[in-house]
Amino acid sequence: MKYLTRPLAPLLVALGAAILILTAGAEIVTEVRAWFAGVATWPRELMLHVLIAGAALLLASAVIMTRRSAQRTEEAEAALRESEERLRLIANNVPALISYVDREQRYRFSNRTYDDWFGIAHERMHGRTIAEIFGDEAYGRMRPDIERVLAGATVQFELAHGEGGRRRALQVSCVPHLAAGTNEDGEVLGFYMLANDVTQLKRAQEDLRYAAIQLQHDARRLEFLAHHDTLTGLPNRAMFSERAREAVAHARRHHKTAALLFIDLDNFKTVNDTLGHDVGDALLKIISSRLRASVRGDDFIARIGGDEFCVLLQEIADPREAAAVAQKLLQELGKSYRIGEHQVVSGASVGIACVPQDGEDVATLLRLADLAMYRAKDLGRNGYQFFSAMLNEDAAAAAALVDELRKGIERSELFLVYQPRFDIATRQVVGAEALLRWRHPKYGVLAPESFLPLADDTGLLVPIGAWALREACVQGRRWIDEGISPLSIVVNVTSRQLRDGRLGEQVRAALEASRLPAESLVIEVPETVVRHVSEALESSLIAVTNQGARLGVDDFGTGYAALPTLQRLRASAVCIDRKLIAGIPQETERAGLARALIALARGMNFDVVAKGVETQAQREFLAEAGCRVCQGDLFGPPNTPDAVASMLRARRAA
Repeated sequence: MKYLTRPLAPLLVALGAAILILTAGAEIVTEVRAWFAGVATWPRELMLHVLIAGAALLLASAVIMTRRSAQRTEEAEAALRESEERLRLIANNVPALISYVDREQRYRFSNRTYDDWFGIAHERMHGRTIAEIFGDEAYGRMRPDIERVLAGATVQFELAHGEGGRRRALQVSCVPHLAAGTNEDGEVLGFYMLANDVTQLKRAQEDLRYAAIQLQHDARRLEFLAHHDTLTGLPNRAMFSERAREAVAHARRHHKTAALLFIDLDNFKTVNDTLGHDVGDALLKIISSRLRASVRGDDFIARIGGDEFCVLLQEIADPREAAAVAQKLLQELGKSYRIGEHQVVSGASVGIACVPQDGEDVATLLRLADLAMYRAKDLGRNGYQFFSAMLNEDAAAAAALVDELRKGIERSELFLVYQPRFDIATRQVVGAEALLRWRHPKYGVLAPESFLPLADDTGLLVPIGAWALREACVQGRRWIDEGISPLSIVVNVTSRQLRDGRLGEQVRAALEASRLPAESLVIEVPETVVRHVSEALESSLIAVTNQGARLGVDDFGTGYAALPTLQRLRASAVCIDRKLIAGIPQETERAGLARALIALARGMNFDVVAKGVETQAQREFLAEAGCRVCQGDLFGPPNTPDAVASMLRARRAA
């Protein structure tokens, strides 16, 4: 009945109003006609009838308009209910958490996914808090982000929720609900929260990441297997040939000497046949380790066959260095080996071919070194032979020189000379570099280039270097006591001394024994040493600076050392390579390179030293380029301590 009276009520009101209007209108028409006809006076009730008719008309209009307004409202409410039902239907079928939360962090709306994920009936969600739904531990992780959204920010965050097989990774987005009519800084009434399950996506990403890592590992492994021997881990013939081509090209381009040593074990077949392949394989591994330990860091070793190895010596001073290395290798490989229950002895024969003496292509050099190796076997094994007979004579001379050097050390034939360094802006002496000399009883005073390579290969360089360090520190203290200060004493060390691992201790002992201030000592290392710094070398270099001494890098611009590496090692100075200085200023390319190196080093707060300055034109170029400290014959050649001391006093008084 209610639904019937709702549309009839306004209709009955309108019908009653119409009857009133018609009745009043009929009365008005009758009385007006009578008045015009003169049969009656002006009717007093006329205005009453007019008002009644007007009121009835207004009432009818109001009823009609009210009805239309109510109808539109009902239609809007119905449309809203239908829209809400659609949205709720959609929300309930979306596999994500959709909800609205008020300022007290209580749920005012939630879709049925909460029931699926949390097992909470939809009708029980209303009024519950976030902590009740997600748990205290998860809420503790969500709380900072929720506080941000209640402060008016839109936030997104990831949340791991659940345990075991029900654990989910959620991507949560929260958007604040601002009070109507306010701007972005208005009151926050609550927030809308959408949480997507990205567990499968995360797993897929992890699977992809793992697959990428595995592919990289497999690629590196394949790359390694393509260029290395699987038994010993040494480079194989292919990689050796590639590296040898680079070394030969470099030697040819820069007029350097390089050597290939072809090593063949003398009785490996006997070991294999009598003791078995397992012992043979173990022997090859031990020999590989001994070969690695017996050569310099820049040298290259490869296994190119069953019991055949090759060693590439790069940038040697002359072929005598190759002879010294071969002799050292023979000594190491001739030692006995303990393999399980067996004591194994296996010597070797070595053939040597040199660049440029014997050729300038790798295939030829390998063939000639192989022929020289067979010549060594024919001569009795456990020896070495150069392909060139002339070089065999030189090797004998080199061996004799090594014996003379040992005796010279015992007879104190080694001594130091010093070359001063000048600040060309102030014309003041700022340091002196200690340089090693050998007063040979037969050949006179020898420069280090003629005997240090042999000392390096025979193990004599480490004690010689330790002696030179102590002697230089004592001389520096002596000059300070004579009033010649402040002054830096520069001592050069080699990669062999750094690999020995005792340099830091030697620096400490030398400083304590001489009482030389630590900041007055500068240890210079070749740039090639810091191009690829191993952990052991880095420890040795840091041990030097930990003693308070300063670290310098010699031959800067030739080894492509990374400047950040020098900073990490706490180097304070770099020395421009003397070969580069020799070409300035007349050679445009070298001049440009020198200028760039100086600017680069100064830009990173390194002191810059130029060595080998011999002309006034070089001095002027370096001063204009920003290099203040120079060393060379233009300022003074290397000389004895007494001769240098008088120069130091005179220059400092100027």
